Amino acid sequence: MTHDFAKLHSTVNSSSIPGWVWFLTGLVAGIFVSFLVYLWKFVPSDPQTAEFSIQPKAEPDQIVEEMRFDFYDLFPKSEVPIVDGYNSESFRVDAGSPFDYLLQAGSFRHPDDADRLRAELILLGMEVFVKEIRIDKDTWYRVMVGPLHTDLDLNRAQDKLAEADIESLPLKVPQL
Repeated sequence: MTHDFAKLHSTVNSSSIPGWVWFLTGLVAGIFVSFLVYLWKFVPSDPQTAEFSIQPKAEPDQIVEEMRFDFYDLFPKSEVPIVDGYNSESFRVDAGSPFDYLLQAGSFRHPDDADRLRAELILLGMEVFVKEIRIDKDTWYRVMVGPLHTDLDLNRAQDKLAEADIESLPLKVPQL
């Protein structure tokens, strides 16, 4: 038996509920479920073993002692003398030390790359030179900062390079 499906019309009920009612119902249901989940976080899982924190009230007969700090007495006793002037020679670790420091800021195969870093370091106000090194058949161009005569100068130069995101390698060399 053949059946003609083209003539079947879907009956649309014109008295259906408007879309805004469905939206509002879904919104209220979502808020309600969210509220239940929120409350569920605060309910203990086992009500028999649940401990409720009760704040004890202070009894009026208890006397609270104040803490005593000793730093008021300690600071005047430990005064540090102020040095009138700092010179670079006062920071030398060993005054008779025959060593200086150099900072290697980079090592490149192409001299253009080394010159680019050298120019960047000169703009930072550092004393920079490029040293050409031959290892086997390769030529390397090392960008060197210095010479730095004291530990203070070395630390300042390393800090300045670190602020510019440039890694450096300190080298101890005979005094130049």
